[in-house]
Order: sequence, then structure tokens, then C-alpha cells
Amino acid sequence: MVIKDVEQHWLDDLKQRSKIYDDHRNQLEEAKKNEISVKGLDSALKKTTAFMKKLKTLSTPVVPSLIDDLSKVNLSKFIEEMSQAIAETKIKNSEVPSVTQLCVAICCRYASFSELLLAEMKKNLPQKKSDKIANSAKLKIDLRFLAECILCGVFSREGMQVLGSALAYLCLMDKTEFNNVPLISFMCRSIGWHIARIVPKPADSNAETASVSTDDLPMNPQFSESDIKHVSDLFNNYFDALVKTMEKACVKMNKAHKIVKRQQRVRGDAGDEEKIAFEEAKTEYEKFKAQMAELAGAMGQDIVQMNEEPSEDEDTECANLEFSRALKEGGLSIWPDDEAKVFYENLLDIRAIVPKNLYKESEVRTVPTEKMQDSVDAIDVDSVLSTSQQDVQPQDSSNFPSSSRENSPTPTSQIHEVVVDPSSFGTEEMKAKWQKFTLDLDHLVNKELADQAALFFVSNLNTKAYRKRLVKALLGVESSRMDILPFYARLICSLNNVMPDVTTEVINQLIQQFREFIQPIRKEFVRVEEKIKCCIFITELMKFGIIPRAEGLSCLRQLVYYFHGHLIDMAAAMIENGGMYMYRSTDCHSKMKQLLEVVQTKKERLKDERQIVLIETAYFACIPPEDGRRYKAKELPPMQLYIRNLILSINSKSVNETIQCLRKIDWVDPKVRGWAMYYLSSPWLLPYSQLHNLANAVSGLNAIQYHDWIGVQIIDNITETIRMSLEVPMVFNQFAVASVKYLGELYNYTVCENPIIFTTLYNLISFDIEQDIQSADFFRLHLTCELVVTVGDYFQKGHSKMDYFITYFQRYYWMKRNTWLQNAPMSEDMEQPT
Repeated sequence: MVIKDVEQHWLDDLKQRSKIYDDHRNQLEEAKKNEISVKGLDSALKKTTAFMKKLKTLSTPVVPSLIDDLSKVNLSKFIEEMSQAIAETKIKNSEVPSVTQLCVAICCRYASFSELLLAEMKKNLPQKKSDKIANSAKLKIDLRFLAECILCGVFSREGMQVLGSALAYLCLMDKTEFNNVPLISFMCRSIGWHIARIVPKPADSNAETASVSTDDLPMNPQFSESDIKHVSDLFNNYFDALVKTMEKACVKMNKAHKIVKRQQRVRGDAGDEEKIAFEEAKTEYEKFKAQMAELAGAMGQDIVQMNEEPSEDEDTECANLEFSRALKEGGLSIWPDDEAKVFYENLLDIRAIVPKNLYKESEVRTVPTEKMQDSVDAIDVDSVLSTSQQDVQPQDSSNFPSSSRENSPTPTSQIHEVVVDPSSFGTEEMKAKWQKFTLDLDHLVNKELADQAALFFVSNLNTKAYRKRLVKALLGVESSRMDILPFYARLICSLNNVMPDVTTEVINQLIQQFREFIQPIRKEFVRVEEKIKCCIFITELMKFGIIPRAEGLSCLRQLVYYFHGHLIDMAAAMIENGGMYMYRSTDCHSKMKQLLEVVQTKKERLKDERQIVLIETAYFACIPPEDGRRYKAKELPPMQLYIRNLILSINSKSVNETIQCLRKIDWVDPKVRGWAMYYLSSPWLLPYSQLHNLANAVSGLNAIQYHDWIGVQIIDNITETIRMSLEVPMVFNQFAVASVKYLGELYNYTVCENPIIFTTLYNLISFDIEQDIQSADFFRLHLTCELVVTVGDYFQKGHSKMDYFITYFQRYYWMKRNTWLQNAPMSEDMEQPT
């Protein structure tokens, strides 16, 4: 694996120290092979005392002289004292390599020194839960010194166990305050590669960096892969625990900040306790954030980013994250299906089709846009929540938005009035084109026609006068034609790029109309259908992005606030048509959810059953129940798909090929045999005109040796389907018609004999005859005629039996006819075939 941005100084130091480790291990190996005798060395008290004094004042400058004295002085009686002196001496981080070098030199002459030194060092390291860290600065140096001695070969397995216990104590006993982060970070930066395969990030942003492959970095044989994995897991778990604690601190800080902001908004200032709580939470979070940044850099991990901006509600943040994640992963969509997504997102680009000279004059916006809500966060839903348990009756217009009061109410009849000079309509040809265009507007029933209408208007009618007439035509649609509002909205959206004034005029008048409708006092009566039409038009334009989602949510909020009379119908229309779009949008989700909860609460106090049904229908259109979700169709196995395609695509030219292919399938396999028999026994899956070809294929299979059971089983299945349609009338009619025709074709191709045909015919006119005679249903007559007509040309045996049946059939027919004629004359389409 290639790691980028590795600090060059760290890389050079790692290679240099790895070479020193190798030299020390080789030196110890040579000493083991060639035992160095100390018998001939000077053991005088004066020299040994002088050596021990120098050892107790250990530092880097005296190490060379001490190593030189080791070859002259016999210290076999002072090994324990040497180990105590080295373990207790306070050394600096820069002196660790030289002290390690001295320990290697001592071990080469006195083999018992390593065991005694490890025992002394173990006393200074925390091992149990009850142990306390008295001096973290010395502990940091002791841990590195211990690890260096292991890497150089001074300590073996026992030293690794002591180091592992100390690191486990540091990581496992500190998962609340994380005071050991400096110790862990120091170990990761100094010897992290050798003990945990950690490559730290540069501590200085200006440091020289390089890219390196982990395969090129030196490995130390003292630590096995299991040891490295154990230490790495300790460090990673410690880092994960720190991140989780920081996340909790961030949520706590955001929550405290939210309380402070809410009090400042409501009261003008927050209380002292709330401010102190926020400052304490912020201090705690900043501490954990700094610790996480330090440890992440030492471990070579990326710094985890937190959302430090508090939301109005803690659930809001979680819901928005969940919805945004679902939308990105494709598990959720703001559209109910792919067809709706294509309709609202794949729009016509008129600029790429029409020459610029046709829209050059209209592409500049000249009409100012009505003031609308453009920020979802600015919408106050709390005031609506406060009305969920009480009825709010409008008394005056003071509680409505200021924008609706500033614009004096305009009568609905005047909103669509456009003053146009008749002479500006152009020639008779243009008038004829306008008449054709207005006729086409009434028939915009799909997106292709809407796109064609947009192209036609830009190409033929793009003048100021006709643009004004277009606005009037779009807004003047009959309230009974709400089905074409989505296509009108698509037309407006398509024209927005080349004639923005049309869009602006439509939006301004719709918003003014909506504000007029919600006024508590009106001078004239307006039908509820007109109000619903206005709401649907607004939601459709919102789904195309012409009207901001914030404005649509603001309109719904005003309706939910007062929620009485016609406002209930208007709210239901907005929720049903645009509720899912706003509910599944990350910026509107939380506030839309709150509005829906208020609507559900207020619905319980409604007495009008019609309005209750409207609200329930709208709610389930916005949030479909779990059982109503569409599940992806189960994928069929390849062999089943092959058999299905083979049988359902049969025709007169492919019959022989189908027979040959069906012969080659594995009829011994129960699954394969079941699939083949299902499709051979399902004539309703094929075109009606191809049933004789299917019967021909069955006849061919039935004539083959060892396949004669196929015809018997198919006939059993077909007759059972016919009988089931007689037992449960009106449910399996389509299956029965195809089955009767198929049975007749099977007889024609000699798959079944006369008795089966006659049994079926008599069942059709005699099964549960009393109930059938009383019903006004001629379905059995249809089935009987179909079967007789199908087999009639090929009926060779049993003519007398057929004559007898015809007699009984005529009796059944007259009984049925007399019952029917008591109420109405019998239709010719039934009487003539019979």
C-alpha cells in the first residue's frame, strides 16, 4: 500500500534507527555465541565505585566512557545495582538511544542483566486497575525505553508482555477523560511503525513530505504479526472511543446552544444558567476535539469533522442526515416512481432547439417577482404546534403574513384580467394559430404534448400580446380540469428559459390569489374548487422548482394554522399533491413532519366525515403505509425465464423448434418440470390467436415416448381451471375463456377425447344451475358457444351425443332467456351466437 505525504524526517529517522536495532541484535547474538569472560578484568573497589557513580548520573556524554570501562572493570557483583540505577535514573527522550546502547553493551557481558533490568522497570509501569500514574512524563520515557530495549533484543517475550500490559492499561482504563492521549500519541510517533504499523501524519504542515510503500519500510522481527495486531487494535479502539465521546459532547453542546438561541429569540436574552451550561459544554467539546486531532495525526488517521452548528431540534439533524444518506444511496426518492421523476426532472431545452432570434426579445425579465419565502429555516412552525390542541378562529387579518396585508385584496375576477390592444394580435394567420393553440391546451394529457405546445408557442406566437393572453389562459383553466395542471406547470417551466415574464406573471398572480383566499374577510364568494385549483397549481410549480419549497411550505403552514372551512380542503390538496415532495426533501423534512403531526391532531376534532376522509387520503399519499410500499419483483431463475420465453413466444413458424427445445429440458428435475407444466397449462398468458399453436406443441410432446403423461396433466389442469371459474363466478372469467378455447384446440390436435369435451359441456350448463339461472350473467353461454364452435369442424365421432347435448343446451338457453326478458330485452350479441 502506498502512503502519501509521509514526513521525510520521520522516514529517514526510521531507517537509521532500524539499522541500529539490527546492529545491536547482531552484537547480542555474537556475544551469546562467544561468551566474554570477565575473570581477567579489574575488580578493584575504587574503579567499580567510580563506575557506579558515573552510572547514577547517566547522560548521553558519559555513555561512551561507561561502555569503555565495561571492558576494563569486573562488575559481576554490581549487576543488580546497575539495573536499579538505570531504571531509576531520569533521562531525556533524546538520551534513550544512548542508554539503550549502554544496556546492550552490559547484556553482552552479563546475561542476567536483562532479567534484573526488566524486573526493576516493571515496578515503575502501571499494570493493575488500582495502579495510579504518578509521573506521566517519566512514564512516557520509560515506555519508549522499554520498547527500544525490546527492538534491540535486550528483552524478549517477557518484555513484550510487560509493554502490552502497560499499553492496555493506558487504553482501557482511560475511556472517559482521555488523559492518556499525549502518552499514546508519543508512542505512535516514536515507535508506532514497529509495534502497530502506524505511519503518523506530519506534525508540521511545512515539513518536507514523500510518498512511500509500506512494503519498502523496514520490519523488526522482535514483534510478531499477532503482537502488532494486538497493539493496533488497542490504539484503534481507543481512538474510536474518543470519537464517540466527542460526538456526544458535540450533541450536548448543540443542545445547550439551541436552548440559548431559543431564549434569545423569545425573551431577548438567555439565562445565566443556560449560558454557563453552554460554555461548559463548549469547553468540554473543545478539549475532546483537540485530543482527537492530536491522536488522529499521531495514528495517521483523518480528523473526524463534527456538525458544530446547532439545529432548532436535535431530531431534525438526525432525520436530515438519515434522509440525505437514503437519497444519496438510492434507497429513497422524492418522487413516487421513475415516471414521475422523468416528468419533473427531464425538461425540454428550448434554447437548444429554437433559433435565438425567436426568443431574443422575450428572454429578458422585465416583471418584478412577488416577495416569497426563500428560507425554510425562517418558517416558524412553533406557533403552529401551539395550536394543535386548540381551535384558532380568524377574527382579523393581523395574524396573516404582512405580505398578504400589504397587497390589498384583489377580487378573483380581476386577477386574470389583462388589458391588451386588439390591434397587437397580428394577422389572421396568427389568430388562427392562437385558436389552434388554445384548443391544444385543453388536451395536454402527456408530457410530449406539453413540450410540443411550448415549442409551438415560441416558434409562432412569441409576442408581448400573446404572452399576456397565455398567462390569462393558463390561470383561467376551469376548476373541473385539474388533471391538466401538472402539464400546464411543465409548459410554464419549459418556457421559463426563453420568456421568464410569463412564469413571473403566473407565479405573482397565483400567490396573490392564494393570499386573497386565506383572508378571514372576503367581499365575494369563491367556490372551493377554485381555491383547490390554486393550491394544486402552486404545488405543481413547486415540484418543477419554479416556486421555492420554502414558499410552498409557508403556504401550507398558513392553512394548517387556522385549519377550518375551505382551508381544510386547500390543505388536503397541497399535502396530497406536494406533501411527499416536501416530506422527502432534506431541508423541509423536519418542519413538514411537524405540520403533518398538527394536521393529524386537528383531524381528531373534525366532525365532517368528508373532510376527515380528505385528510386521511392526503396523509397516506404523503406518507404511504409500510404495507403499501412497492417491492421489487423477484428475479426468476434463468431456466424458468428460458422456458417462459420459449412457450409464450410460440407462433406457427416456431412450433417445431419449440417442441425440439422442450424435449431437451431436464424433465426429471421437479422444478424444471413444474415450470414447464405451469406455462403449458396457462393459456391466458398467450395471445388468443396463438392458442392453437400451443395445443399443436403439446400434441407433439404427447406423441413422444415417455412424454405421454404431459397431455393428461395439462387436461387436468385446464378442466380444474374451468370448474374453479364456475364455483367462483366473475373472478376467473378471463382464465376460463382462454381455458375453454385451449381445451377445444387440444381436442382438435387429438390430445383429449370426446368424453372430456362432453363432460365439460354438461358442467357448463348444469353446475349449480339454480343460482346461475337467477343471475343476469351470460358468461356460461359464451363459454359453451366458444367450445362448441372450436371443436365443431373437427368433431367426427359421437354425433348423436352432440345432438342430445344441443337439446339440453337449448333448454338451458330458454330458461336463461326467459329470466332475463322479465327485466330487459336480450342483447343481439348474445342471441345470435347461441
